[in-house]
Amino acid sequence: MRTPGGEDAAAGAPRYFINSVAKAFQVLEVFTAGASQLNLTDLARLSGLNKATARRIALTLCDIGYLKQAGSRKFSLTPKVLDLGAHFLQTLSIPDIAQPYLTDLAGRTRESVNLAIRDGDEVLYVNRIAAAQRILTVNLHVGSRLPVHATSLGKALLMDFDRAALLELLGDPPWAPYTAATRTGPDQLLADLEEARKLGCAFADGELEPGLRSIAAPVRGAGGRIVAAINISTHSLRTPLDQLFGPMRKELVATAADVSQAAGYRGKP
Repeated sequence: MRTPGGEDAAAGAPRYFINSVAKAFQVLEVFTAGASQLNLTDLARLSGLNKATARRIALTLCDIGYLKQAGSRKFSLTPKVLDLGAHFLQTLSIPDIAQPYLTDLAGRTRESVNLAIRDGDEVLYVNRIAAAQRILTVNLHVGSRLPVHATSLGKALLMDFDRAALLELLGDPPWAPYTAATRTGPDQLLADLEEARKLGCAFADGELEPGLRSIAAPVRGAGGRIVAAINISTHSLRTPLDQLFGPMRKELVATAADVSQAAGYRGKP
């Protein structure tokens, strides 16, 4: 059959379906890291199109800037294809991007999982999946704010800070103590941040509330800047350190890397 616009439509496709548009994306989608430059024969074979159609589409994509000819016989993608993904990511917020990953992490660890951003010297919770078991007195929810220097989320958000940046943000020490374990000066906090950079995640144990134990990993945006952090929070009576720093840390760091990649980050985890 034919669409109202005159394009041939695939069998069973809606009347508005334009084959040429679908075929253009078939051509774009065959390029991978292992096939970054393709000649016309490979382009046709991988896309499932005949050679004449593949050639016309490839040359059209060259004309509008999404492909370029590498030499006289091969085609490759141009950076313009990244604009499509970048525009899409700009329509999403970090909580939207992270939601399915957080749900999956909470299901696998059976612990509370949180996503936060930094607002000045405070951690601002923007997504939370609470565990069924709960023996903490801190009542956290989306919109909750906590001090950056007393939480694993805060430490993860500060992982790129040096001494000068910490003092500019938090002011002269001592900083407010919430328990005997709270980091109230730059030496203690900088040591924690150095360890966090080595492990890929930050740790807090009873620094905000006795018994509250958590680890957090940073989420980086397209430019490499830390834009958010994800943590797993639990209680010391329920989760020993070897479990927190073993399976849970591995799951957390992998999840933060996945969210970073979904947010456009292309650097090392």
